[in-house]
Amino acid sequence: MMEGQTSCNSYFSIVSGGEFQDKMGFVANANSEFDPDEVTRRLELQPFRTMKMGMPRRKGGGTYPFSGWCGCWQEEPALDGEEQCLQIVRTLWDRIPVLNQIRREVDVRFTIQLAPRIGREKPPILWFNREIIEFCYYTGTEISVEPRG
Repeated sequence: MMEGQTSCNSYFSIVSGGEFQDKMGFVANANSEFDPDEVTRRLELQPFRTMKMGMPRRKGGGTYPFSGWCGCWQEEPALDGEEQCLQIVRTLWDRIPVLNQIRREVDVRFTIQLAPRIGREKPPILWFNREIIEFCYYTGTEISVEPRG
């Protein structure tokens, strides 16, 4: 990608419930630890990144204070965040019962993560149609937009 070019990447994440506390960092809630391999098996989808509570961090700095599963990576179309969200939702739609079962068993948060990089040309399209909103409603999924530098 050329310097200053606008793009957007998106994905779906399942992360232990918890909160950030002063001086302690992230503190997971009770019953929020899960096995990412079990999530992979139940969803029948391969993640691009996982982490398990208590395992050493990939880049050092202690252990993970949470469990996480990240999948449904979307890179194209580079300027259309709505299309990326739709691809994620359509991949997961038939898995809504499995997602809700996971959420009933373990204290987790579901998030559709959008990471736009806004360059010198037009910004990416960040629009959430009814299909996306319905999926989020049915599963308790949040949408996070975190621009990259």
